[in-house]
Amino acid sequence: MQQPPTLEPVFVSDTGPYLVSASIEIKYLLKQLLEKGEIICLYPAGKREPFAISTLLSINDNELLFDASNDIVINAALTKDARMLLVGVVNKVKVQFELPNATLVAYEGRTAIRSSGPVQTLRMQRRDFYRLDIPMSQKVDCMIPLGDGRQTELLVTDISLGGLSLLGISPDLQMVVGNTLRNCQIQLLDVGVIEIDMQVCIVIDVTLRNGVKTQRIGCRFFDLPGKMQTLIQRFINKIERQRISRE
Repeated sequence: MQQPPTLEPVFVSDTGPYLVSASIEIKYLLKQLLEKGEIICLYPAGKREPFAISTLLSINDNELLFDASNDIVINAALTKDARMLLVGVVNKVKVQFELPNATLVAYEGRTAIRSSGPVQTLRMQRRDFYRLDIPMSQKVDCMIPLGDGRQTELLVTDISLGGLSLLGISPDLQMVVGNTLRNCQIQLLDVGVIEIDMQVCIVIDVTLRNGVKTQRIGCRFFDLPGKMQTLIQRFINKIERQRISRE
């Protein structure tokens, strides 16, 4: 069983695959923390301690308000450099915000911490945890070379940073578990083209609702370069933002 994410901060050298900078998505994540009353942890920016267990009390324009710690030493540490780190979990995925202008304020007879809203955040999706189902309205195809100058085309039904699923049968390419598919190309809508090598991990015969018999093929990526990871994460973010905007 997948263990839930911890509320410890994560420091990575390459934030590209996890970066969220779209304001609509940042607002959605913060709104989820507020409306669900999620427990969060607050840290001095760039540090793992001290920390305060807290909740988000309110969102007002570009200002956030949090419960402060009962320990004045911890509160002083959190606001010392006016930069604070928020770590929480939204829909089973760890999110991490850096918050500027952190300061102590009085709120309803007690101490609270106020900060400005984040410009960007990190959504720490595990490669084996989060997989995006691609909507039927956003058709994405995978072009697989056949080795003789030709190529075959299969539909991509879901994708993550660890792999993808394909749907379809090619008369020129037999899918066998363990086989390697090299130099595949996928046009991720207007985000860009990824070029990947991948291994077939599972092949399942399926029957679609219209009665057509086909195959679902699960593949894992080989040594996915950072640039390709970034493009996939941007694609996932784009589809998720579209979904959020319709809710």
